[in-house]
Amino acid sequence: MAGKELERCQQQADEVTEIMLDNCQKVMERDGKLAELEQRSDKLLDMSLAFSKTTNNLAQKKRWENIRCRVYLGLAVAGGLLIILIVLLVTFLPTSDGDSSQP
Repeated sequence: MAGKELERCQQQADEVTEIMLDNCQKVMERDGKLAELEQRSDKLLDMSLAFSKTTNNLAQKKRWENIRCRVYLGLAVAGGLLIILIVLLVTFLPTSDGDSSQP
């Protein structure tokens, strides 16, 4: 009877050892997957920071292009108004030809 009890205990110990080894293997696999996931998340963070920097640079560049375009448009409008003003002044201002006989 003692031999059967010892054999049953040995079998249970073997089962527990097998389960523990299986659990250790799963923990090692999980650790590897977590390390890979951490590397991927770090890489994604670096890529997102680079993307953010690029978009900020592009937004600033476009902002300056927009300002430059508005300045050029304002200069063109001012130049056009100046030309119209000069033409109107030359056309409608009386000229002094030296004729003082006309009132």
